[in-house]
Amino acid sequence: MKQQLSVAQRMGAARGFPHAVDPLDSEQGMTQLAENEVRRAAEWESVLLIGDAETIGAARKWHEAVWNVELYARGLKDDPAGWTRAVQQVSRARDAFYTLARRDLDISGPPPPSGNWPRAWQQEDEPGDGT
Repeated sequence: MKQQLSVAQRMGAARGFPHAVDPLDSEQGMTQLAENEVRRAAEWESVLLIGDAETIGAARKWHEAVWNVELYARGLKDDPAGWTRAVQQVSRARDAFYTLARRDLDISGPPPPSGNWPRAWQQEDEPGDGT
């Protein structure tokens, strides 16, 4: 999912969406999305095999959130505010999956820090930020 999201964000940068960097043209991006989807589908089988129902459900929500970002990257959605909300949802869905996957694998300790997006430093130059 991380590779698919990275490609989608780069394609979003090429489309001018906020907080996205390292633009990737649509043709290259579409090829990479397709290749990454094949890899995701194959690796998904491992999660299905060892994950409990709650972890699998969280993983599916993460997948769906990334696929929603891909709709923006592909030009099927074009609202910049919607883009930001979609990528924020990916962060929340990923965090939820990590929490449940760690529990499922019996990994002690807190999950990694949240991947909230956009990061505070990315928002510093936005109009209306009080500076």
